[in-house]
This record gives sequence, structure tokens and C-alpha cells, in this order.
Amino acid sequence: MKKYTNDLVPGDVFHPAEFIKDEMEAQNIKQADLARISGFNRSFVSLLLKGERSITIPFAIALEKAFNIPAEFWIKLQKNYEMNKDLIQLNKARLAS
Repeated sequence: MKKYTNDLVPGDVFHPAEFIKDEMEAQNIKQADLARISGFNRSFVSLLLKGERSITIPFAIALEKAFNIPAEFWIKLQKNYEMNKDLIQLNKARLAS
């Protein structure tokens, strides 16, 4: 049987917030600072950093300004996270049936 990219299932996935937190630590930026710099309210930033929100395009653009890392990087992290999370769920369902 031919293997396709979608047949490769990751063992674990990490929400993009983990990468944001790493960058915040590296650049000594606090959560309140990120909210101020990004122009997003503290509640949104807090929920995102907890992995309860996704990186939106406007927030990716704000992250680019805050960290000098292209917005495309943040969007790709978010999309890869979503895809890999879904692949894991599909694989679990396939194994259960």
C-alpha cells in the first residue's frame, strides 16, 4: 500500500503558544507587555497562551511586530498544529474501529 503524507501520524503536538512563550522568555517580554505591544486584550493573550485560542492572521501580524518573526511562520505553526491534531484524532478513530 502506498504511503501518503497524511498516513504519517505525529506522536504528539504542541500548541503554537508554547513557541510564543519560548520567544517571550528569550526576549524578556511579559504577558501584559505582549498584550500592549500586540494591541490585543489581555484576556485574548491569556487564553491563547493557555492553548485555548488559535493564532489568527491579525495576531500573527502583531507577533511579527513584537518578535520580528514573520507572520507566515506563526500561521504555519497554527495550521500544522491543527492538521497534526486532526491526524492524531483520525488515527485514534481508525485504530478503535
